Amino acid sequence: MSVNNVRVRQIIDHSITWARSQGAGACCDSLYTAWRALKAWRDQPPAAGAAPNSLDLDVAAAENYMYARASVCSGYVSRFQMNTMAIAYYATKVIGLKKPTSGNPQSAPDHAVLGWGGVGSQEGEADHARCHPNVDPPLWRPVNEIMPLGGGYTGQLGRPGTGYAPPPAAATATAP
Repeated sequence: MSVNNVRVRQIIDHSITWARSQGAGACCDSLYTAWRALKAWRDQPPAAGAAPNSLDLDVAAAENYMYARASVCSGYVSRFQMNTMAIAYYATKVIGLKKPTSGNPQSAPDHAVLGWGGVGSQEGEADHARCHPNVDPPLWRPVNEIMPLGGGYTGQLGRPGTGYAPPPAAATATAP
């Protein structure tokens, strides 16, 4: 399965609109809420015989984008650190080192999913300049603070049951 960039952008826009409809603020707050909703959807246990949501590469790309954009927007991490961590995580997938962030299977390595994270960090940097110009991200934040495995990133932040679901693949246009 390859990433459908039109659908990814549609999921991004849809999740931000959904987050704002839930009362999230217009800047980084809506991005974090949208990311948590995407993560929660991907973390839901699959129905019997169904493919896990975690394997949908379009939603994986949108989640990657949203996490990067929100984290850079708030100044929690720098664009440089976010991109470096994304490349390192991608590399673990390429070499076959399993690092799933939920009880569902980890999606396959895909350069387009990685690329969407880069787009998210770039757009997050522009958001940061607009929303938090006086917040300087640290040169490097310890990775265990960003993705605290065992109760933080793996489940706690993306609790299933938010009520959010991305638009189905059939409802999206395909790129020309």
